[in-house]
Formats: sequence, structure tokens, C-alpha cells
Amino acid sequence: MKLFKVFLGFWLFVGGVFLASLFFPREFKVERSIVIDKPIYETFAYLNNIQNIAKLSPWDKNVDTSMAWFFSKNISGLNASYYFRGNLLGKGYLKIVECIPNEKLTTALDINNGGMTSSSTFYFERIGGDKTKLTWKDYKDVGYNPFHRFQIPTKTEQTELQFDEGLIKIRIAIMSSN
Repeated sequence: MKLFKVFLGFWLFVGGVFLASLFFPREFKVERSIVIDKPIYETFAYLNNIQNIAKLSPWDKNVDTSMAWFFSKNISGLNASYYFRGNLLGKGYLKIVECIPNEKLTTALDINNGGMTSSSTFYFERIGGDKTKLTWKDYKDVGYNPFHRFQIPTKTEQTELQFDEGLIKIRIAIMSSN
């Protein structure tokens, strides 16, 4: 009888966690923008180069001193990719999976053979004569997994900060290029 109560208590706890998670959002959405004082074609060309994207990655030798990068033969446009390997972060790749010149650039990230995946999209909008509004969006539906749902508010806040920092790094890099 005692074992039955423990078993019942465990399943009531699991059910309670699952029900509580239903009050949390199931979609992770982040959207941040910045204006860059360069024409749209220059801004797009910079981000369309996978080597430039790798330079802007927050996962560098400061995070993992054993980090190494390898680039695909094609360094710009559709299917351009870089591969990375490190003792702390593991191995994976980032690939350009959609490329509409001067409009949209989508990347796919895979770490540890699907252990973590993510997709981000950059949107380019002409502002005035020679300025570009760069918008960085990330979206993921985590489904009904209660642990992922509980993490969404924290993950959203952290990603917003990373995107803000990343957009500033992008603006500085583009403004100092050429």
C-alpha cells in the first residue's frame, strides 16, 4: 500500500507539472531591429558571407578555448556553412538555408546532431536613401514539453539581450568594412 501511495504521488506531481505548464506559452518568439547607415546591398552582402557571420558568433574562443571552425567551399549564399568543434560546446554547424538578395537571409543551427537546433532570419529593409533597417527574428514552437515551456520566459529574455548585442556588433562590423 505504501508503494502505491508513492507511485500515485509521483504521477500526481508529474500531472500537476504538466497542467501548470499549459499556462506558459508554447511559442518562443524574439524580434529585434537596428538601423545601419549603409545601403541595403552592402548590409546584405556582409551578412551573406558565412565567414562574417562566424566572426560575430557569441560562441568563440572566449567561451570555449578549444573551439575550431571549418568553412564550406561556398562561403556566401544558399548552403554556405561553417562547422565548429569544441570541448565545451560540442560540434555542429550553421548554414544559410534561405537567401533572397537584399530582402531575407535565414540560417539553421545544429549542435550535437540535433541536440539543439535553431533557425534565425534576418530581414533587410531600405530606409531613406542609403540606410538599412536590419531585423533579426527567431521563432520556435516547443509543443507540449513542460520543461521547455517553463524555460520560455527566461530564454526569451536572454535571447533578446544576445540579439541586441549581436545587432550592435553587426552594425559596427558593417560600418568599419569597406
